[in-house]
Amino acid sequence: MILIDNINILKSAYPNLWNRLKSLEDAMNTSSINIEETRRGDKTIWIEKDGKKLYLHSKYNPIREAEAIIAEYEEIDSDTTVIFYGTGLGYHIDLFLQKYPDVDYYIYEPIPELLYAYLSHNSLRKLPSLKMKDLILADNEIEARKFFNQLIDRASGKYIHVVLSSHKNIFPEEYERFLESFKGTLKDKKSHIGVNLAFQERWILNSMKNFKEVLNTPNILLEKKGKFQGKPAIIVAAGPSLNEEIENLRYIKEKGLAYIFSVGSAINTLIHHDIYPDAATTYDPSARNQIVFEKVKEKDIADIPMIFGSSVGYETLIDYPGKKYHMITSQDTVSNYYLKNKDGKPINIVQDAPSIAVVTVQLLYELGFNPIILVGQNLAYKGKKRHSEGISYSKDVTDKEIEKGIWVKDVYGNEVLTNEGYNNMRMQMEYYIKTLPNIEVINTTKGGAHIEGADFKELSVVMEEYLKEKVVEDDWLEGNKTQYDKEHLKIQLEKMDRAYRRALKLMDEYYDILNTIERLIKNQNFNQAEKTYLKLDKALRKIERNDYFMTFILPMNRVQYELLANSIDSLNEERNPIEKGRRIVESFKKFMDLCKEDIGKIDEIYSEIKISIEEFLKSESDSEGL
Repeated sequence: MILIDNINILKSAYPNLWNRLKSLEDAMNTSSINIEETRRGDKTIWIEKDGKKLYLHSKYNPIREAEAIIAEYEEIDSDTTVIFYGTGLGYHIDLFLQKYPDVDYYIYEPIPELLYAYLSHNSLRKLPSLKMKDLILADNEIEARKFFNQLIDRASGKYIHVVLSSHKNIFPEEYERFLESFKGTLKDKKSHIGVNLAFQERWILNSMKNFKEVLNTPNILLEKKGKFQGKPAIIVAAGPSLNEEIENLRYIKEKGLAYIFSVGSAINTLIHHDIYPDAATTYDPSARNQIVFEKVKEKDIADIPMIFGSSVGYETLIDYPGKKYHMITSQDTVSNYYLKNKDGKPINIVQDAPSIAVVTVQLLYELGFNPIILVGQNLAYKGKKRHSEGISYSKDVTDKEIEKGIWVKDVYGNEVLTNEGYNNMRMQMEYYIKTLPNIEVINTTKGGAHIEGADFKELSVVMEEYLKEKVVEDDWLEGNKTQYDKEHLKIQLEKMDRAYRRALKLMDEYYDILNTIERLIKNQNFNQAEKTYLKLDKALRKIERNDYFMTFILPMNRVQYELLANSIDSLNEERNPIEKGRRIVESFKKFMDLCKEDIGKIDEIYSEIKISIEEFLKSESDSEGL
């Protein structure tokens, strides 16, 4: 039987799909799927929906119908990745692959019953199996997104959708989900690559330059974790609605009714009004982040502690007059390599996020604060204003920005204009609120964007309901620098030094292999070249396992590294041996040239890290000897 044979194929080649189909078996309404013969003797399929009999193929000639679908697609080259949307009985799939047998393809079906029907009447063995990349049952948003992430990571060249038109007409919501998932994933990927390209180098350089400060300041997540259970905390952002809450915040600060954390540029507005927050949190890896604290430095304000993410722009920390506390970030591969808690437990880290407000929500949750109250978190424009007053470098929203704006729901249920960046921050905020259990987040931002999971209440109401007594302790952040595991630090220092020397040798070996491939291709010794490709692959694997490369160099080139890794399959599939050799040498050399450049770039900073560690270990030994 076709179905039994296909089940065996699924079990071996697509086990995840088989398990999903099996789990859905009881819930599937296969009786709604009906197969009947056409006048020509072919099979067609129909379903009953809303009391109507709806056909997925022609009642008369499904082959001719499929030919008409295929005729819409011309000049399909082998670099094209095809997504067959909707299976039906597979007529369009079979004909397309007969015409274009060299394309990579996916079969995508959002309706479990239809996929089951397809597998019952079509042998997977007759399809070009080497070119079929996956068979997908995407009956929900999560599965759809998962598929498109996989597709974008794997595929090179262009994509086309070959759509069974009757399917999208019968199930319009599923088709809309398909398109939205594709667009959304593509947009997210582009944004992800853009952020990584912008900051991949800065994250590591910052982490290296900030490492001395990390060694010599307290880790707030380690020293104060859970110490503020049930205490209210306010996150003050620099949205234009902050102007309306200045006097409320002044009262809260004077009476010590809640801990006030300033994020981003809000510190300038607060200082402008002579309100000093209990701490300022900062995380932005860019060099321009230092501008945020110019006013603090100019006025030499020592009464505002700074809690910095360890990958923050290193310029931010220079000459900061107040006390400093750190939190290790997920982008900081340096601290995560060298440091370990004395009790052997892993270091608490904060996850990367597009805004310091989102990072601060994570931080306050770990410290035990509840509720968390958002002030000035507009995440939207207010007229032509994007920031509150007192921020000298803020500019009004331009007409062009307004034209490109996005309308979203505000806290009152109306619409408010925002931009893509603010909107991403909002979605990230919603995500973390959803994932953090037993936390109440209140949004007090008048006219701001609605934040799912954060009920809107005016700050005056929140003060009456929640902020009734003094909770702030004057010395709440007092503490010594964190005592990281000295023995582990010493071991990692020595390991990294060995890895550094080994990294230089690995790089030379890598270039030697590339030179060998170039020579073999030039001499048309293709068989030997194929064997040498394996050596190149092994050399890359060794580099991937080298501590120096893993901690410093690969993270600085994460986008290029990902692109190289994703291109390997297509490089191996190249049929022209000369072109294959040329592309492999070009791709691998380009990547290693970037790595070599970065090794030279960080050499001096790496030496500074070693000195910082040696000084730290010596000072610790001296203090213990007292």
